[in-house]
Amino acid sequence: MESKALRIFRRKMANPLHWRKANQVFLRYSQTDLQNLERTKHLVSTLATELEVPLSPREEVEAAKWLLAQGINPQSRKDRLMIWKRAK
Repeated sequence: MESKALRIFRRKMANPLHWRKANQVFLRYSQTDLQNLERTKHLVSTLATELEVPLSPREEVEAAKWLLAQGINPQSRKDRLMIWKRAK
């Protein structure tokens, strides 16, 4: 079961009004970064701060594991759009 904070986080990330912020955060990372749980947790933490959604450490880990499982390259526009669609 997904927590309320994670639902809000996902909704804000998928919101076109916030996509520019989310996109800029993703562009700071490489595909290698997103193969490491700690770096992915850092991305999630940064993204949560930018979107003004407080996440607990457990929620950050949950979101990071989901993102890690997607196997995306944040430098690829196609992959960033795919994450945006999956976050909806």
